[in-house]
Amino acid sequence: MRRATLTEAEQGTREVARPLRYGLAALAGTLLLAWLVHVDGAEEVGQRLIGLGPVLPLALAPYTLSSLFDALGWRAALRAFDLEVPFVRLWLVRLAGEAVNSIAPTGVGGEPLKVLLLRADGMRGAPAAAAVVASRTAVTVTQSLLVVFGIVALLGRLGRLVAAPIALVGLLALTGLFGLVLVRVQQGGFAQVLARGLARLLPSTPTAARIERRATDFDARLATAYETRRPTLLVAAAWHMLGWLASAAEVWVLLRLLGVPISATDALIVEGLAQPIRATCILIPGALGTQEGGGVALCQMLGIPPGIGLTLWIVRRAREVVFDAIGLLYLPARNLSRMLAGRARSGTGPAPAAGTTGTGPPVSRG
Repeated sequence: MRRATLTEAEQGTREVARPLRYGLAALAGTLLLAWLVHVDGAEEVGQRLIGLGPVLPLALAPYTLSSLFDALGWRAALRAFDLEVPFVRLWLVRLAGEAVNSIAPTGVGGEPLKVLLLRADGMRGAPAAAAVVASRTAVTVTQSLLVVFGIVALLGRLGRLVAAPIALVGLLALTGLFGLVLVRVQQGGFAQVLARGLARLLPSTPTAARIERRATDFDARLATAYETRRPTLLVAAAWHMLGWLASAAEVWVLLRLLGVPISATDALIVEGLAQPIRATCILIPGALGTQEGGGVALCQMLGIPPGIGLTLWIVRRAREVVFDAIGLLYLPARNLSRMLAGRARSGTGPAPAAGTTGTGPPVSRG
């Protein structure tokens, strides 16, 4: 009994400490960003932002393309599991998931949300989850390729004409091995391993058995898709790669608008080497402050003044906020639409059971 009481106390402490750490990390990131603005000249950054005014909407164009390419990649991944979703809805679901990834403490909360939204559209959980995992795998591998291209482009810019091709071959081999390991792990039934571990913690035998059945179904669908739908999954990866290249184009467009004659190679270097910096979102929500600080350092390395570099990353942060807001607003709008549709049906007859149509229950109950 004493041990149970201590355990409850420990759990309560952890529940308090987790949001506290999250809040402190967000505060640290905000302070870092404020310090960067102060050091690099708030007045200069403000003037450059004002100067962008009339053409600022152009800053949304490259990322709009990037998000559409990613949605096309996800649609291809869904088709590998014989799932179809209207494209606009799929794009909005993706924006909602990425918005949650931006604000979640671990930076991965958006993937479960995507599965819940697909289930609310009447899809079975196992194929929906498998499609999300396959798409995320393609995103991760193509992101690694972007980093490789950034590193090789930097070596070429530094005049390392011998090291650049050697690095390209070696890093491509490592990336291919990384992707192969990811796929092999997923084909090896990792969900069943996790389910068995979770089953030991659950007192309810029926619940544990249900989880294991779903994990088995998930693993089987994922392994089958990797074996039989490779061309479709490669198409998904190609769309995701185009999405990353569109993100690099965003750097080029914004710096051109800011009056910096940057080359496509330098834009690729900035975007490619910025990817590891964004991994700090595991510690700081949205990589707030660290993304801007690391981005300014990358720009300085390429001879771009810090004021212009900071303006670039602030505009990108603002663009991120705009798209995240669209994704988050989609969630209540979606629930409201379904609630009104449910009321309309109840006025003409009994509503169909949840999961038997594409309407399904509200997301909050998914």
